[in-house]
Order: sequence, then structure tokens, then C-alpha cells
Amino acid sequence: MKKFLSLVLALVMTMSLVTVSAGAKDFTDSSKIQYAEAVDVMSAVKVIDGYTDGSFNPSATLTRGAAAKIICNLILGPTTASALVADAAPYKDVPTNHTFAGYIAYCQKTGIISGYADGTFKPANSLTGYAFMKMLLGALGYKADQEGYTGANWSIQVAKRALNVGLSDDLVGDFNGVKAVTREEACLYAFNTLKATMVEYEKNSTVTVGNITIKDTSDAKEMTNTAKTDGNIDKDGKMQFAEKYFTDLRLNDNATDPFMRPANQWKIKSEEIGTYAKTPDLTYTADVKSSAIYKDLALGDAIEKKNVSVYVDGESADAYAIRKNDNDTKFGGNGVLTEVFYDKNDDSVVITEVMTYFGQINKTVKATSTAC
Repeated sequence: MKKFLSLVLALVMTMSLVTVSAGAKDFTDSSKIQYAEAVDVMSAVKVIDGYTDGSFNPSATLTRGAAAKIICNLILGPTTASALVADAAPYKDVPTNHTFAGYIAYCQKTGIISGYADGTFKPANSLTGYAFMKMLLGALGYKADQEGYTGANWSIQVAKRALNVGLSDDLVGDFNGVKAVTREEACLYAFNTLKATMVEYEKNSTVTVGNITIKDTSDAKEMTNTAKTDGNIDKDGKMQFAEKYFTDLRLNDNATDPFMRPANQWKIKSEEIGTYAKTPDLTYTADVKSSAIYKDLALGDAIEKKNVSVYVDGESADAYAIRKNDNDTKFGGNGVLTEVFYDKNDDSVVITEVMTYFGQINKTVKATSTAC
């Protein structure tokens, strides 16, 4: 039965070569979604959802108004955020009855967003990567005026911080802050925010000496977490965003998928959202020598056999050391997807092989009532 399961799983992999997961939401255009883990998790916690026709439309650009809604859903939760109202028009082109007025007003009051010099916000306009990252950094606790996220070079400061704290992790290609953010990119950046550590500032003080006023401002410091939520995302004594705002959300980053690839498993309480293979360090579709893996991983020393695990279609296989001059040991082959996962912390390697070739059809016959 287990071999049959491996065959079925391999067939699935052959057809799609994507992560096998239990998706939180089966969108009608799910095959077009590149960041399935991010979209599934953000959909499960109701920060962002699809359209009434069942689609997600991953490549559609995010508007400035919709971005404000995402930020409010992140910080307040969708129920509280949906009750937000604007007592007065936050901007001259955002009347109190505007669809996003409550969200925009909240983000304005908390200093997360700012409008244009002419007093408008332009809620229907698309949002750049820089602008959305600035909003997410604000949600994490970074103060725009103190961190240089305003003024002539604000985008440079935003990009440096956002990339440093991992908000663009797993993005395919380089981050382009000038380009308009798509809906699935917004999911990825918001998803990475869930795993990012929040910051706080010590109380600033102002001292006046004679006619000179000196303002002492503190730097952003990572927020500590001594509550029972520590470990929901990362047991590191620090407050990840989801540990503060989504206490029912749990991450097991030591899981494996059906092919035994290292994976992330996400749950809301005891209900599983999905299990998603991590991004491999190396990928091969032909046989690869041990020496080539050694070189491609840029290793300085050999990884001994005891620290190497090999799986073929989810079944444990013989392991071998990864050595610099070993040209005899080979992994994978033609028709095999070979993925290498390197853990630098304990200097170990997991190699998974998925058979994507089953055979060649040499003859076909017409089906009859007695044979097919």
C-alpha cells in the first residue's frame, strides 16, 4: 500500500511539480498561484480573501485602499477591522462613506500611511512595493519619522529594513520596490510579517539646556515574549507578529511532506491549514555527483554519512557522505527531480528524489467491449 501511495504521489508531482498540501482555500484559479503557502495562510486567518466568483486573481495589482484594509486586518483582526468607521474624511478624496474609509482613517491616525501633498490619498491607485513594505514595517512597530521612512530617500531606508527582517523572503526574483504589488505578492509580504519580530522604543526624553533643546530618541528594539504564545511561531523569547495578534496560529517548521522534504505545517488551533515543502537549496533534473553537490553548496568540509538523509519517493534510501572529490557517488537521474536541503545550523543534508518518469508508450489499441 505504501509503495502504491508513493506511486500516486509521484504521479501528482509529475503532473505539477508543486508542493503537495492541504490548501485552506480551493480557489478556482489556484493553479496560477505561485505563493500557495502565503495565500493559504493569509486566507485562513481572513486577512485577505478571494472574489465572489471563487477566484483569487493573484496577478491583479493591489490598490492603496485594499492595502489599508490588509493592515487593519493584520493588527485588529477582520471582525474588529470591519467595524471601523471614519468620523471625518481622512483625505479629501476619501469621504466617510468610502468602502475603505474606516481602514484608511485608522492607518492615518496610527501613522502607518500618509497621503499626497495635495491632501489626497488616491485609494484606487496601485501600490508600489516600497509603499506596502513601509506599511508593514509600521505594523511591526517601526516609526516612520524616526527610521527615515519619510523624506527624499525614504524608499532606500524602507527597502534596507524590510529585506533585513525578511519581508521579501521566498520572493521569486529580486525585490523591485518601484513595481506595483500584486495580490499574491502582498500575501507573501504580509505572510512574512507574521513571522517577523515586532519592535518597540523606550520612552524618548527631551532635555533643555539654556536655549538648546536636545531630544534623546531611542532605537527600535526587538520585543520580548515571555507569554505562553512564545513558540507558536518561533520559540526564541521574542514576540513575532503572529504571536501577538494571531495567538491561535501555529507553525511547526520541523514537519515533512509526503516526499519527506523538510516542510512547514500550519494550523489554527488543532485544524491544519496545510503542509508546505520548504524551498530547496539545490534542484537537479539529471544525475548529480556528490562532488557537484559539495561545490554547489559551497561547503568547506565534508558532510559525513550520518548527517545525510536520502529519500526516494518518500521511502528511506542509502545515504552517502557529501565529499569534495567524490565523483563516484551519484544521486537522481534523468526523469528524477532531486532536491537538496542543507541545514547550516547542524551541518546536515536531506536529499529527496521524486521519480517523474514511468515509461514510454510504444503501442496503443482501440478499446472494445471485451478489452481496453
